[in-house]
Amino acid sequence: MMRIPVPGIAACLLIATFLCNSTPGRADDEPKTPLAEQMSGIAKDFRSLRKVVSDPAKKEAALQLVKDMEDRAAKAKGFDPSKTKEIPPADRDQFIADYRKQIDGLIADFQKLEAAVDDGKTADASALLDKIQSDKREGHKKFNAEDEDGPHGPPPGAGGQGPGTSQTGTSR
Repeated sequence: MMRIPVPGIAACLLIATFLCNSTPGRADDEPKTPLAEQMSGIAKDFRSLRKVVSDPAKKEAALQLVKDMEDRAAKAKGFDPSKTKEIPPADRDQFIADYRKQIDGLIADFQKLEAAVDDGKTADASALLDKIQSDKREGHKKFNAEDEDGPHGPPPGAGGQGPGTSQTGTSR
């Protein structure tokens, strides 16, 4: 039997504790803005939907997730992205209009997704999820300020926003 020196074990435990308790750049004690809360909710629902969308027995659960995401997107539309304050005043109105147009497109995609799920078209639903994922990346590049997860937040499939963003915003 191999013996591991006690100082080595202690060092490993100390390092493991440090790594578990200090995720670089994350401030869990910071309150989320209303926009970040909505986007985090969308990301969570999105991840859950990915798991159930192809199971006909979970159709009602999938439909509820899509409806919840649509409601959250509608609420998110009422907030300005945090990046708004970085935009020159002359360009802010257009920036906000572009953001709201992007959210309108997201809501329209959620409505298409709802119809596909309701009709049992799982392949179409999965394709729409992929489209939404791609659009999310592009939207975050344009509208999400640099934050603790980088310019676009963590990728949704990776426990992130997917629409799990740590995007911040203010009410308008």
